[in-house]
Formats: sequence, C-alpha cells, structure tokens
Amino acid sequence: NGALLGDLETGEILYEYNINQQLAIASISKLMTYTLMMDKVAAGEISLDDDVVISGHAAATEGSKFGLLSGETIKLKTLVDAMLIVSGNDAATAIAEYVGGSHDNFVKMMNAKASELGLLSASFINPHGLPINDEDTGQNHMSVSDLFKLTRHILTTYAEILEITKEPELTITERNFSRPATNPILGIVEGADGLKTGYTDKAGICLVSTMPVEGKSQDFRIIAIILGAQTHEERLNKTVELLEYGKENFVRLKLTDVSESLDKVYISNSKAGKVEVYPVQDFNKVIKNEDVVTTKIRYNESVQAPFEKGEKIGTISIFVNGEEIGQV
Repeated sequence: NGALLGDLETGEILYEYNINQQLAIASISKLMTYTLMMDKVAAGEISLDDDVVISGHAAATEGSKFGLLSGETIKLKTLVDAMLIVSGNDAATAIAEYVGGSHDNFVKMMNAKASELGLLSASFINPHGLPINDEDTGQNHMSVSDLFKLTRHILTTYAEILEITKEPELTITERNFSRPATNPILGIVEGADGLKTGYTDKAGICLVSTMPVEGKSQDFRIIAIILGAQTHEERLNKTVELLEYGKENFVRLKLTDVSESLDKVYISNSKAGKVEVYPVQDFNKVIKNEDVVTTKIRYNESVQAPFEKGEKIGTISIFVNGEEIGQV
C-alpha cells in the first residue's frame, strides 16, 4: 500500500509513504480513460453530446455496473457521469470503444498516453481496472507518485472533472437509476470535491481525493492518495487524516510576483538614478505554518546603464528555515 498528500500547483509532496512501488490501482484506472476521452473532446473530434451505441461487449462488462444494455444508445456525457460517480465498468468500456474504435486499441492509447506523461510505472490492460486474474499480469498498475502526476495533469488540463466528481449521487429518472457516489469523502470533509475510488482484492481499497484550501494566505488545492487500505473505514479515516493535515498545517505563499517590484537599485551613470527591479517569474511555495521564509538579493558586480528591460541584473535566493529552496 501507499499514500501521498501533495499540492496541485507546485507538485510539492507534503506527506509520502511508499510512493514509488508499482501497485494495482483498480478503478482509479478510469482517470486515464477520462483523460483520453477529454483529449478527443478538446481536439473537436468528439462531443459529450454524441450518442454512443452500446456493444454487447460493453454491456457484458463485469463488476460495478451502470446497467447498460446491448444495442441501446446513450449520450457520452451520461456514460462519463456513470463512470466517474458510480464507477460503472460497463460505461468505461463503452467510452473506450467509442474513443478508441476498439477496446484493444484504446488500451494501446492508454499506455501511449502514460509514456507521453512520463508515468513510467503505469501499465494498463483495460479501461476500467477490473482484474483479469489475481496474478500481477491481470491488473492495471501505477505507483502513487505517478498517480499524483496523472491527477495533477487532469486537474490542470480538465478541471471540469470536478463538476462531475463533486456530485453525491447519480440519478437518471428515465432509467429509474439512483445510486450514491462511490466516493466516501464527499460531505464528510467540507469542500472535498473529488476524485476517484477503486477496489479489488489485489489493489485493496483505494481513493484519490482532492479539495481546495481557501482563506489562508493564497488559496491552494491539495490531492490525497490512499492505495491498498484493508477496510472502507481505514480508507476513509486515512483520507480524512491526510486532507485535514494538509488544511491545518500548510499555507501557500507567493514569494515572488512578476507584477511587484522587489527593490530599487541605484544606477550611478543614469539620469533616472533609481530603477525598480522585478522578478522574472512567480515563485509559489506551500510551507508548514511554522516555517520561516527569508530572501536575499545579490546584484551583479556592476549594474550600469545602458541596459534593456528584461536584462538580468541579479538573483533573489529564497530560504525556508535557513535552507535555500530556489532562485529567481
């Protein structure tokens, strides 16, 4: 099993346990299925309003089901809701066939996308994560650290996923379908709005969760990952613990801001005399509440006119608790 708490924007890891071992990820695989589908939507090749004809193969998918019937037609958006909110394996297969042309081709796309995103530990055999057998070869795999990378990619590129994953239930009256979301954290931790559950015997009980932390200096968003919990209670308790730990103990600081002058520099051979200097980039950092941040500016030995806007005249070093963490 493994666990991680991290910051979405900076990618900083705030807590980690066994994050590099390749583990079975069960239904968390559906995050990759969603990513590939949204890539096609973003490229204008398909639309969430498209009608998808359900194959016999999709309807027969085992495990957690939405209840698709062979030959029926369903909107792609409904399939996505069913895949993400109630973890429908049949919906995931239908999406995979629609996006990839066939199940096998879609699996190739999943592995290719994993390589493109640098998820070196990832290996996929299907779009939903249901194991084919109990051997390692019969599972979808990824390490916790790669899962964190994938989650950051999705939340940065397709943040609208949260509009779906924050829903506490999926109700579709014309199908006589109503079921609570599989995500146990919704409504338990205030503000939690995603993201995906998973469970198989091999993978254990898993959850990728996320929430915004607001009103402390700068707002930020944390991501918590628990893989391989033994009971539903353990998964919930550990997730609550991680999210609360992130919310209570960290702040996000904007340490340099491109629009704010850092200093005025006296230029001996200029008419202006003093010139304002600015950082070339924003530098944000999530730190513990009690951490002490200091900065130190060093200028080039001779700063003389003429120089152009954008020319480098020095460096600002940023220290946390006396240790240098970056330069701008």
